[in-house]
Amino acid sequence: MNVATQRNIGGLIAVATSVAPQAASAAVNGGSIDRQAHSMAQSCVLHTALGAAAGSPSAISVVSKIQHAPDNSTWTDYEPDGVNVAASAALTAADTENSLAVDLTAAYRYIRVVTTPTLTGGTSPTVEVVADVILGGENTLPAA
Repeated sequence: MNVATQRNIGGLIAVATSVAPQAASAAVNGGSIDRQAHSMAQSCVLHTALGAAAGSPSAISVVSKIQHAPDNSTWTDYEPDGVNVAASAALTAADTENSLAVDLTAAYRYIRVVTTPTLTGGTSPTVEVVADVILGGENTLPAA
């Protein structure tokens, strides 16, 4: 990597929101991301963020995972190593975030994020969630 590309990291990555910001109380299937539109990106960072909780839950746990599909409709959990699902560590408090690096070389063309909150106690509790995918490692780098 040369100095010019180090100063233009935006030219080497693409950011896609899969789970749009929303108050969630159950699993949210994010929007589909077509890796082909991103030169079949070979890796990504799964970024999940929580905002405020409503309904006074006594405990919060939110996990995001990547699913993939060859046809944009038959979704399965993505296991980069063939065994373990590409899933974030649980976020257990409002106003927190985390990231997970994921190797996409074995993924199908389409990916999405599924974000699942588990909320204990409270009255109709929800938590604000959002999940983005930062794609990189494209087969063909953008023109300089």
